Amino acid sequence: MATGRERGFNRYMAESQLSELQNMRVLLEETRGLSRNLAYHRRARLEAKLGDVLDEVDRQIEELLATRD
Repeated sequence: MATGRERGFNRYMAESQLSELQNMRVLLEETRGLSRNLAYHRRARLEAKLGDVLDEVDRQIEELLATRD
């Protein structure tokens, strides 16, 4: 069984991960906006990859939020 200190540390780590994921999401969205200056074929590939990464970040954020409750 986890002690109060361990639970506090685990909560801190989860909050830290959540914050990092949310910051990563913001940066990825900014990258998506900047990609509009690329040639079409490069932009299409980059936007597809960014979409995949954003979906994964969103999934991880939802997972962390679900474990907070």
